[in-house]
Amino acid sequence: MKPTDVLVAGSGMAGMVAALAVAAGGKSVRLVARGAGALAVGGGQVDLLGYTASGIVRGNPLDAIDTLPESHPYILIGRQGVQDALDFFRNICVRHGLAIPANPGKNQWVPTILGTFKPTFFCPERSDREALQEADALLVPRFSWLKDCHAGLACRELGRQKRLKHLPMDTPALNPPLGPTHRNLTALDTARLVETPAGMQWLQGELAAILAPYRGRKAAVLVPPVLGVGNSAAIRKTLEERLGCLLVEMLAPPPAVSGLRVRGALKAALAQAGVLLSENTRITGARLEGQRCAALVASGPDRQREIGARAFIIATGGFFGGGHCTGPGTAAEGIFGLSLGAPAAVQDWSAPDIFALQPFATLGVRVDARMAPLAPLGGPLLDNVFFAGRALAGYDFVLEKSGHGVAIASACRAARSCLELPCLNPDTPLPLQEHDR
Repeated sequence: MKPTDVLVAGSGMAGMVAALAVAAGGKSVRLVARGAGALAVGGGQVDLLGYTASGIVRGNPLDAIDTLPESHPYILIGRQGVQDALDFFRNICVRHGLAIPANPGKNQWVPTILGTFKPTFFCPERSDREALQEADALLVPRFSWLKDCHAGLACRELGRQKRLKHLPMDTPALNPPLGPTHRNLTALDTARLVETPAGMQWLQGELAAILAPYRGRKAAVLVPPVLGVGNSAAIRKTLEERLGCLLVEMLAPPPAVSGLRVRGALKAALAQAGVLLSENTRITGARLEGQRCAALVASGPDRQREIGARAFIIATGGFFGGGHCTGPGTAAEGIFGLSLGAPAAVQDWSAPDIFALQPFATLGVRVDARMAPLAPLGGPLLDNVFFAGRALAGYDFVLEKSGHGVAIASACRAARSCLELPCLNPDTPLPLQEHDR
């Protein structure tokens, strides 16, 4: 293989942003991944920080970073580093067709198909609760072919909202796009159909029919994420202009249409930046030379091969993504075998109260401010390896609603650490064997 400056393992939010940040620094990047990453099943919003130990984060979540524990990735990165990373991410999305408003200065509250609201920082236009307050009526159409979308439940919960309960609400039914069929259609199927001329005509006609009784009023229509995959902003804008209504997409369970939109934008950016992407590549180990990593080991059905680079960013996820492994009484990172510091007694990995802070949720690789792994007694462990995303210790992305925020911020910090290494400085030539390998 051609020599690569930086090798990134993992194609979730952290891995893709890290690769783009390295490429923006003018270095060559190869990204390897076993699968599509968590963006394929997660939401496309950027949760920065929704909750802390003190409760709901009100105002700008960046202001709440200083209240977090010292081991939290945000503390290690710093507020300005987090802000710079968010700006970098948003600029990428905007350049590749995702209409994300500029820094809102506060959390947005996005409706879900359960009728509840979830705090997030970056979300597409007209996804925030405030957009609904511009309406004088709410319609939650029934998509009968979507098993996880129950308009009646959503409408009932929305009616409990203090800011919305005064509005008239209805749950009119839409006719299935393909008529009676035995096939189970998902939100992703419907979104792809809406991107076709026939699908667009169907959705416009169905929405026009349910909006007819509200002619002359400013109605808001809440729908699952079905407004296309690759050009959702244009589809929403076109339908709003033609129908004279507000269209608001609700968050829905996988397959995550909104997550696939972000993944599509990031993949387009990777291609434009010349990043080499190798999927279906399972990284199982590494070859070390002292405190330096020389190559990651990829296992295939017939053989193992080494993928060398001058620096490495590990963004393979946590327990869910396969980046962390467990055994009887042990938990370790999956490539280098780094201990995650799990309690010796397995029963201490979790708390009896399911809604309390769970010890297992904060397990991960301990790192310094450069995102470099730390030895058990402190101090850097590897000179040219950095971690990002869910692999990190010190935060509970579920409880905090901070997953994508930490992924983006740590990815950009890890990329910067790679770019600062002497081996990536053109004035510092590599040993001959590094070129030969």
